[in-house]
Amino acid sequence: MNQTKQPTNTGALATLVIVFFFWGFIAASNSIFIPFCKNYFNLSQFESQLIGTAFYGAYFIGSLFLYIFSEARGKDILNKIGYKKGIIIGLGISIAGALLMIPAVSGETLKPIEDNMDQIVNFKPDQKFVTSDKTVVLKKETGENYSLIVRNDESGKKFLNNPDILNSVEGKFGAARDTKIIDGVPTKLSASFKKDKLGTIVNSLKGETIAFGNFTFILVALFIIALGFSLQQTCAQPFAIFLGDPATGSHRLNLGGSVNSFGTTVGPIIVSLFLFGSVNSDPDDTSVSSVKTLYLIVAAVFALVALIFAISKLPSGKNDERFEKASKASKSLLVMTGLIIAIIVLGHFTDIKKAPLLIVTIIVVLGTLFYSNQTAIKDNNGWGAMRYPQLIYGMIGIFVYVGVEVTIDNNFGALLKTKQYLTENGLNESQISKYISLYWGSLMIGRWTGAIAVFNLSKIGRRIATVIVPFIAFAVVLIANRLKGSDISDLYAYSICILIAIAAFFYGQQKPVKTLLTLATLAAMAMLIGVFTNGLLSVYAFMAGGLCCSIMWPCIFALSVGGLGKYTSQGSAFLIMMILGGAVIPPFQGALGDNPSIGMHNSYLVAAVCFAFLAWLALKLRNVLKAQGLNFDEQIGSH
Repeated sequence: MNQTKQPTNTGALATLVIVFFFWGFIAASNSIFIPFCKNYFNLSQFESQLIGTAFYGAYFIGSLFLYIFSEARGKDILNKIGYKKGIIIGLGISIAGALLMIPAVSGETLKPIEDNMDQIVNFKPDQKFVTSDKTVVLKKETGENYSLIVRNDESGKKFLNNPDILNSVEGKFGAARDTKIIDGVPTKLSASFKKDKLGTIVNSLKGETIAFGNFTFILVALFIIALGFSLQQTCAQPFAIFLGDPATGSHRLNLGGSVNSFGTTVGPIIVSLFLFGSVNSDPDDTSVSSVKTLYLIVAAVFALVALIFAISKLPSGKNDERFEKASKASKSLLVMTGLIIAIIVLGHFTDIKKAPLLIVTIIVVLGTLFYSNQTAIKDNNGWGAMRYPQLIYGMIGIFVYVGVEVTIDNNFGALLKTKQYLTENGLNESQISKYISLYWGSLMIGRWTGAIAVFNLSKIGRRIATVIVPFIAFAVVLIANRLKGSDISDLYAYSICILIAIAAFFYGQQKPVKTLLTLATLAAMAMLIGVFTNGLLSVYAFMAGGLCCSIMWPCIFALSVGGLGKYTSQGSAFLIMMILGGAVIPPFQGALGDNPSIGMHNSYLVAAVCFAFLAWLALKLRNVLKAQGLNFDEQIGSH
């Protein structure tokens, strides 16, 4: 069918971009959900990162299952059912996950505090128990120090007047950190005590109950939501091209990407409002059940979008593209998956430290890919796209890129809560959303700027837009945070980072190798500045990683599928699977952050190493493609 003059189906496109929005909304919202769950479920930083592992691991499992199923059938399943039905099925899976989140966060059980002494003894710094009536907080500070925080009202008097408690704490009860002062009286009082008094304190709290939710259940719900996202993304991007003139398909994809970035920007703000109400709220007053309304809304919106797709007269999105088999590549990926699952099981049922296991996981991924390519070079029969070294390097590149983009953010909340980092006492969970939002907003700033190239502007018009558009996007981020009630005065100076990014965009000249090399080098430098400084400068440096990450994906993707010919579609599917990096690298950094000799701040050296690797990758991909007679940078420069 000739679609050259096909008008854009504006209504269908508007419906589709809602899906793009929620991909970003949920993914970025994990940044707020992670520190919240860490606090509520008393998790280590590594354990809290399992939220990202469940989410991004689902992308890998979903993409792999779809490819293996198609391989077994000898035909592309999505081509057979059509992209439209694929999106509807994907939305149905995500609806099931969103609805499953409701019982997951509702299933709180109450346990007496005295029955949890083993957990309290093994608390890590900042871990705490909050009684079910929110009256008392028992918290581990540093070393052998604990603190007891009691509400200064009728419900707390029995503890403030308890002689065993008063004789066990050091000094008198004073105003707790970040407490509200009403009529000159603090709403909470706090006192510290040593570990040797822990038994006495807990016995004095006997009868108080702790509310426990089901963290494993939450991970399962997030996995199912992301499993649906995996199918939706696989279908939605080519489907956007079907909704109009193929020649303007990239415009629609950039629109979807821009809306996705907007979702990543407002997601942390909205979720923070659902969890905490305002930036000045008390995190100890919140409950994990606060997210029920949010996920009911998400499920309802997905159901509405699915209904619109089902009843609308849209093209099915089927095509007759031949499915290229690669049985050996499929077996290789299945073996890699089996090894990763074995490592996860080993880590769950043994006391082996997590960081070494995650290093082994990374080695398994790299080793499998390099072995596959080397074997395919000797005999390419059955290996399909894996015979091309640029694809293998690209798969590793996507693994590292997604991993570093997610790890900067997913561990950022824990870093902002660290004492003596940004503030003397660290921020609480309700205060970190504006920084998380600006990190994801930085990706939006870069992507909106990158989208300028698809519009038919004059040379001077493109230059003007490249300067103006980033600051328009920056203003959107600031306004969104201001409407939430956050003080944004400390974010204005971030405009300096945006100016540096604009200079990098001009220098890169939209050439994939030059752009990737420039941004990866700048990002590695920013991470080092972030590690070796404190305060706002360090925060700016880590957030600037978002500016650098913003347009790396298309650079890596374009270089990786260059020269693949009939295997381009297959190579694209393999690249999508490497979103797996978002499930591996963040918990690895989290495990390092849990190590007292390293700490959360120094753990960001992981991000610096990742960006340094991506800078090397740009040069390696250039050389690999040049050996095949391909030079994308020169081709772009000649236009």
